[in-house]
Amino acid sequence: MLIAPQILWSSTWDTLYMVFIASILSIASGLGVGLLLYISARESIWPHKNFYRLLSLSVNIGRSIPFVILMIALIPITRFIIGTSIGTNASIIPLAVAALPFYARIAETAFRQVAPGLLEAAKAMGLTPWQTIIKVVVPESKVALLEGATLTIIALIAYSSIVGMIGGGGLGDVAIRYGYQRFDVGMMLATIVILVLLVQAVQWLGDFSAKKRTVLWWGLVALLLLLATGAQSFNVHQTNNSQRITVGIVGGPMEQIMQVAEEVAAKDYGVVLNIVVFDDYVLPNQALNNGDIDANIFQHQPYLDAQIKAHGYKISALAKTFVYPLGFYSTTLTTIKQLPTGALVAIPNDPSNEGRALALLQKNGLITLNASAGLFATPKDILTNPEHLQFKELDAADIPRALPDVSIGALTDDYVSVAHFTVNQALLREGADVPYANIIAVQTARLHDPKLQVLVAIMHSKEVVKETELLFPDGAAIPAWKHDP
Repeated sequence: MLIAPQILWSSTWDTLYMVFIASILSIASGLGVGLLLYISARESIWPHKNFYRLLSLSVNIGRSIPFVILMIALIPITRFIIGTSIGTNASIIPLAVAALPFYARIAETAFRQVAPGLLEAAKAMGLTPWQTIIKVVVPESKVALLEGATLTIIALIAYSSIVGMIGGGGLGDVAIRYGYQRFDVGMMLATIVILVLLVQAVQWLGDFSAKKRTVLWWGLVALLLLLATGAQSFNVHQTNNSQRITVGIVGGPMEQIMQVAEEVAAKDYGVVLNIVVFDDYVLPNQALNNGDIDANIFQHQPYLDAQIKAHGYKISALAKTFVYPLGFYSTTLTTIKQLPTGALVAIPNDPSNEGRALALLQKNGLITLNASAGLFATPKDILTNPEHLQFKELDAADIPRALPDVSIGALTDDYVSVAHFTVNQALLREGADVPYANIIAVQTARLHDPKLQVLVAIMHSKEVVKETELLFPDGAAIPAWKHDP
């Protein structure tokens, strides 16, 4: 697609907003923790061995947890503080928590660089420990603290690329959703350029502030961002009076379909659809069960059933949308009969589609699966494999890129066109009778909510059907409900 300025501007603002707030929180709190580490260390202003060890251990634990794991682990805390576990505001909490121990160590190191002679002179002059910290330790550490703050802000820009998992938006999320998942090189390059410019601007401002030994320029930037944040919040409040339905989806062509759904909702029903885009298949159901969204549209019934069994979710299918048949494609074979013994086969690694791919191979006599695995088989459930096929489990978006390196690969319809195939070129393909129709899922208690019935009408509208069939031609999307063509 062409570079979309509106998407780039919105995602740039999301990144600036998240990083700005998280930077203030993490640097301020990290400065306090770093100061406590410094003064409680051995032979320092207030030596306290046990306190130092406990606090140091806590900081090390915080630094050891990968950000993506920390972000998921903090979901209950995020919801308690923010009121929701998804969105840009919710992303600020894990960002700040991740950067806090990072800056705390930087601050502790900076304080330790203060010359012992200065501390002895302060003591000889009769300064109290608190006066020594305020008048000697912090001023003498200012350059190192400013340089460390610059490093922390740049690290937060990098962390912000992952928050798309919880619908946080930002430039990294756009790079993943468009550049990676939709093979949009233009959008990928545009986000890279903007991120490079942001990092360069932060580094220049940090170097300049450290050279001048002042936080004045950072203060001016903070003031501008505060004003912009206030204006943004006012605009959101002003446009938030219409009936709103928040719908979770997974990034890909569904975003384009939901743009049409938004137009239908506003034009025909006076409803605002708020679309939250996730980068994985787990969080949309968790967010729905917790009430962070009103509905989600990304899964089929077997996957929802497995999620309910595993997590006890109170979620049900409100209506069906489309069946998107999965198929196997190849850049070297023209028929499945040409598949060689020991062939390398790429299949999706997500629980929603891996079992489908293996079931399709079983249906065509290439393998047999353990019946107890049901619809969620993995290669470990293969009982017989007469052709000695080798399986490579990949992210669904990676399989089109890997097709030249494998004999066949399973593609969901999201990736058929980007891999330069049509559905008619599939060597093997599901039929319309598979139990994998996508569904609109809602909380069970809201199955009869009139507002959600409106969502069904929107998703079954002729405009949405037309857009879906345009994106998935030649039977790649089959309506799973009775409708008038």
